[in-house]
Amino acid sequence: MKSTYRILFLLRKNRVNKEGLSNVAIRITIGGEAVEFNTHLSVPPNLWNPIGRLNGRTKEAQKANDALHKIRADIGKHHDTIYEKYGYVTPEKLRDAYLGVEIQRNTLLSLYNIKVEQKENLVGKTIRSTTLSKYLATRKRVADFIQYQYKKEDLPVKEVDFQFVTDYEVYLRTVCNCGHNSCVKHLRYLKQIISIALKNRYITNDPFDDYKLGYKPVNKEFLIEPEIKKLMNKKFGVKRLEEVRDVFLFQIFTGLAYIDAANLTKENIFEDGLGQKWIRLTRQKSSVQANIPLLDVPLSILKKYKGLENGKLLPIHTNQKMNEYLKEIAALCGINKRLTTHCGRHSFSTLMLTKGISIESVSKMLGHTNITTTQIYAKVLNQKIFAEVNKVRGELDDFEKYYKQRK
Repeated sequence: MKSTYRILFLLRKNRVNKEGLSNVAIRITIGGEAVEFNTHLSVPPNLWNPIGRLNGRTKEAQKANDALHKIRADIGKHHDTIYEKYGYVTPEKLRDAYLGVEIQRNTLLSLYNIKVEQKENLVGKTIRSTTLSKYLATRKRVADFIQYQYKKEDLPVKEVDFQFVTDYEVYLRTVCNCGHNSCVKHLRYLKQIISIALKNRYITNDPFDDYKLGYKPVNKEFLIEPEIKKLMNKKFGVKRLEEVRDVFLFQIFTGLAYIDAANLTKENIFEDGLGQKWIRLTRQKSSVQANIPLLDVPLSILKKYKGLENGKLLPIHTNQKMNEYLKEIAALCGINKRLTTHCGRHSFSTLMLTKGISIESVSKMLGHTNITTTQIYAKVLNQKIFAEVNKVRGELDDFEKYYKQRK
């Protein structure tokens, strides 16, 4: 029995180009399964009719409607061709045939392109735009490597062997100056693409066989009490440094990640029946709700910046600028550590644990999905304690000798 299919044109109103036009996407549904992809057609959003065409009889509207009609007709022809050849049609096969992927689908970058397009369609639904950015960045790394190593625009995926993977890692470490964990991240993205090729039987051998892709533990930088007090007591003659210091202190006493602090509004502040003020929000990274009691320091900072024009509660700079200014602040305060916005969150964790707050409570305030993530901070503290005790081990020798003599 010949399969039935449905075509639906969708306007992506949230994606408007410089000319004020929005992209038109297409959804193909067959047997309850669907795929979405770009038509590479842009139209005025105010003329769009939800039935899948433009309103009006202008030349612009007629041209766009003709293009949409042609797309529908072309897909219909591809559907019939695929059915005659295979006896069945899937949304993926129909999409690939229309896009011409059948010819180029066995190349490495074409597989990356399919993966990227899938992620594009999921932005705002199940993934964030930052996730898409990571796929785009790692695709560019691979494309640059192919050009650098092979002087080609693309490679057949069957040519990706163990040597390719090894050379790519060397390229990342030397030419791109990536650290170990950055290399592993890019290699793991490549491994995802290779997995697609294996599952579709474009290749039979896995070039990642016996290839180790383990991350190295990262030392989580955090501030101790004397360093936090240095920050609090420092007088800055420059407004931007004072603002960044205050936002950083707010992070230290609330545990908020940069993006959550940046998006903080008065709707996130509430007061319980005992008069205690809290921050209540859903973390952007994990979508987990976090409830954090507001201590005196962050309350004072909120009061200091009350009435900002943009409706935000804090004077936020970009994350890049924040980290740049924190480096300057560390030097001015005599703090010999690499300060970043995430260091504020780490400092909150260790500060709370050293003050006797239970690891379960700290985990909830941080909005961690798993308490094992919070336990990393406890482990860091234990390592720090052991290192400090080792420094004075020699000074305790007299006690050991006395103890042995008593025995």
